[in-house]
Amino acid sequence: MTKAKDYYSKSVAEAIRQACADFATSQEKLDIEIVETGSAGIFGLCKKRAHIRAALKQKSAPVKKTSKTRAEPPVAEQEPVKEVEAPVPPPADAQEKAAVDAKRPEKRGERGRGKPKSRKEDDAVGKVVEPEPLTPPTDEVLALVKSDLDRILQLMGFASETSVSFEDATILCQINGEHEESIVGSQGRTLDSLQYLLRKMSSRELPDRMMIDLNAGDFRERRIEELKNSAVELAEKVKADGKTQAIPGLNPSERRVVHVTLQDDKAIRSRSVGDGLFKKVLIYKPGSKAKKSGGRRRGRQGGGSAEK
Repeated sequence: MTKAKDYYSKSVAEAIRQACADFATSQEKLDIEIVETGSAGIFGLCKKRAHIRAALKQKSAPVKKTSKTRAEPPVAEQEPVKEVEAPVPPPADAQEKAAVDAKRPEKRGERGRGKPKSRKEDDAVGKVVEPEPLTPPTDEVLALVKSDLDRILQLMGFASETSVSFEDATILCQINGEHEESIVGSQGRTLDSLQYLLRKMSSRELPDRMMIDLNAGDFRERRIEELKNSAVELAEKVKADGKTQAIPGLNPSERRVVHVTLQDDKAIRSRSVGDGLFKKVLIYKPGSKAKKSGGRRRGRQGGGSAEK
């Protein structure tokens, strides 16, 4: 048996590609053990690389067919007996890979109050199966989330009035009180960080598809209107002078607001650029030089895709 080798990269897929190149073979001919899936860390800090262990699969020994002797019938020759081979089950590593792929989450960090739209392919029947609706969290789970939120605010020295409710597959957490401005922070960065931390603290009690939306006062509502107005104003500037405009430092839900606001305007385009949780949104004319140069910058940074 070929000795297993360890591979490290920023993602499991990239590590598998390295293993395939090293062994000069395809993924199907490798035994692959996923040791560590890797992590992007918290706000780009404490990143962990993906770690896999790979080796060439052992070739199964050929199955010898045993010949069967028959006594010839005294009168007429009997029809030959056909041997039927039993179906061979898929190898264990293929089953493990399928299980890992089925459990692999979609992109995280996307916040918002919309219902998730993930779907599963039913290979056996060939039909698209809608995911089962989320079971609302119990009162005990909501009380736990509220307790964690209160604890965070007390440790920050910003004890406030809080409430927790459930709506549209999202746990809505509301903060009110004299410390709202400090809790929100510059452009909502502190509030976004608290929302991320609260989600991590409650992850063991919540399904993967259930989100947490944290708001302080009416900041989220004001922020959405501000982004819509800014997107429209910058789009008009782009159409007037052809120069690319940008809105920097937006979280996933804020970027979605900008893209949705501009999606019906055929004279301009928008896309996200950058790494990490907070990215900027470029607003430009189709086919403009700024779009092409933006694409080259994105390539040097390691990739970034439009979110629409």
